[in-house]
Amino acid sequence: MVIDYINGLKTDEIFAMSKYQSEIHSRLNNIKLNKIEYPNLSKVAGVNKAVEYFAYPFIVKKKVNKNNIKHITRQDLAFLLELTDLEKTIVTCHDIIPIAYYKTRSPLWKLNAKGLRKAEKIITVSEFSKQDISKYIKYPEENIEIITPAVDHSLYFPNSSKKCLSKYGIGNDEKVILYVGAEEPRKNVQFLINSFSKLKNKIPHIKLLKAGTPNYLFVRKKLLEQIKALNLQNDVIFTGYVSETELAEIYNAVDLFVFPSLYEGFGIPPLEAMACGTPVITSNTSSLPEVVGDAAVQADPFNVEKFAEEMYEILTNEVLKEEMIRKGLKRSKMFSWDISAKKTLKIYKEL
Repeated sequence: MVIDYINGLKTDEIFAMSKYQSEIHSRLNNIKLNKIEYPNLSKVAGVNKAVEYFAYPFIVKKKVNKNNIKHITRQDLAFLLELTDLEKTIVTCHDIIPIAYYKTRSPLWKLNAKGLRKAEKIITVSEFSKQDISKYIKYPEENIEIITPAVDHSLYFPNSSKKCLSKYGIGNDEKVILYVGAEEPRKNVQFLINSFSKLKNKIPHIKLLKAGTPNYLFVRKKLLEQIKALNLQNDVIFTGYVSETELAEIYNAVDLFVFPSLYEGFGIPPLEAMACGTPVITSNTSSLPEVVGDAAVQADPFNVEKFAEEMYEILTNEVLKEEMIRKGLKRSKMFSWDISAKKTLKIYKEL
C-alpha cells in the first residue's frame, strides 16, 4: 500500500508531531510513503510559511496519486483540502488550539477548519481533543479515531545519573526541576517561574532547567525580564534544543518533572519523564488528567503558592516520591507505539 504522505516542511528536527508520525510509520513495514514535503529554504521567520501557503499546494497537486490514500499529518496543513482536490483523505489533528484556546479569527485557520471538515477521517490523540474537534469544527464524532502517542521504552527508561547536568553548571548536591516544551502563553512558563521562586525560599540549592527551543522570541524576552526581577539569573537555565538521547539523560538526572500547561491535545513529555522513573506534576486541565491518571500530581495551574507546595512535598517526601515513581513507570507502559501503529494501519485499510 502506498500512502501520499503530506508532511509539510522537510526537517530533521524531532518535535511532538514529527515524533508521533515517525514512531508510528517506523512500525508499518508494509506501507510505502510517497513523502510530499517542501524544502527548508530559510531560517528567517515567515519565509518557509510563505512557501507553505503559496507554493506547497501546487507541489501537493503535482505529486499526489489519485488512487492513493492521502494522509495530511498536521492540522495546520488542513487548508490544503480547501485549495486542492484530494480524495481518500485522512488528517491527523493533534489539537485545535488556535480555535479552541486562543479563539483566533485568522483567515488561515478558517481555511484549516473548512479543510478538516472535508477529511474522510480525522485521527486525533485524546478523548479531550476528539470532543474539541467535534465541538468547534462541527465534525462528526463517528469519523474521528483516537490514536494516542506513546513512549519509546528502548530510549526512555530508568538510568539514573547526574553526569549530563555538569555541562549546565549544575552540581551533584543541587536539586533540579525540569520543564520540557515551548514557551508560548498556554504553556504557562511564566507561572512556573513564579512558583519556582516561592520554592527556592524553602530549598535554596535548586535549579529550574528548561529544555526546548524558544519558538516565541517575544515571550523569551519577557521570561528573561521576569527571571531578572526575581533574581533567578543563576537558577533558571535554558538548554535550547536537545537531541532525544540527551533528553532521556536529562529526564533521568533531574529530581522532578513539571508540566503546568493550560491546554494540551495530549502532552508526551510527562509520559517520557515517567518512563525514566522521574516523578511528575502536571496541571489539572485539558487532556493532561487523561494522560497521567493517578500516576502524577495534578495541580491548579493558576495557584502559584499551591504549585510550589506540591513541588516541595515531592522533593522532600521520599515515600511519596517512590510511590509516584512506581505508578509512573506502570502508567507509561500503558501507551504503546505498536498498538498505535496497528490502529493507523487499520484506518488505512478501511479507507
